[in-house]
Amino acid sequence: MEAYWKTPKAKDKSEKARASRLSKRGGLGAHCHRAGSRSYVKVQDVLKANNEDSSFIAVMRKTHQKSDGTFVDEKARLISEKYDEYMLERLAHIESSNADVLTMEPLTIEEKNEIYVKVAEISKQGRVFGVGSLQNEVPMTLDGSPVFTQATEQVETFNVRVTELETKLQRSRDETLLFQKRLETMEKILLSGSAGPSASTPSGGTSTSSQVPMG
Repeated sequence: MEAYWKTPKAKDKSEKARASRLSKRGGLGAHCHRAGSRSYVKVQDVLKANNEDSSFIAVMRKTHQKSDGTFVDEKARLISEKYDEYMLERLAHIESSNADVLTMEPLTIEEKNEIYVKVAEISKQGRVFGVGSLQNEVPMTLDGSPVFTQATEQVETFNVRVTELETKLQRSRDETLLFQKRLETMEKILLSGSAGPSASTPSGGTSTSSQVPMG
């Protein structure tokens, strides 16, 4: 059997199978997790028993993240980073709105779950990545679409705000560049206008030479 997998035909078959696995989920590869035989509901129950965060993001990280912080699944890592980016943007927005006193109410489990669903997105099969058997906790409407409330609306608001800030920043850069070009043009005009004919030095001046006494 070992000799078979060393043949060109077997190697070619193995490479094609590997490429097929990697082509899944937009090149992110096959789904990997660390839950083992435990259901995601059981993982959530353990988090609750330990008085830990039991939201979707916490369950996803618990089942897809190693003890050193690295992820066993690329999609899980991307979703985790995107979730953190939203939370940082939310904090920045609150800080800018409360310049004197920073007041930030902690998010509820429901709000965290709504944000996670928005970040992770719903698949064509109507499932949310990383929550496994907790799918039934995703609030859905009769047509199968997720129910988004205030927390999700905030995500959209922040995304719009970021886009507006980027547009303003680019406009400011363009205006600064235009001002610099105008300033350089004015400097060239001033320099060319102040440069007159150079003063000529008188010629034909007499020079004295020392006489060497004759002996």
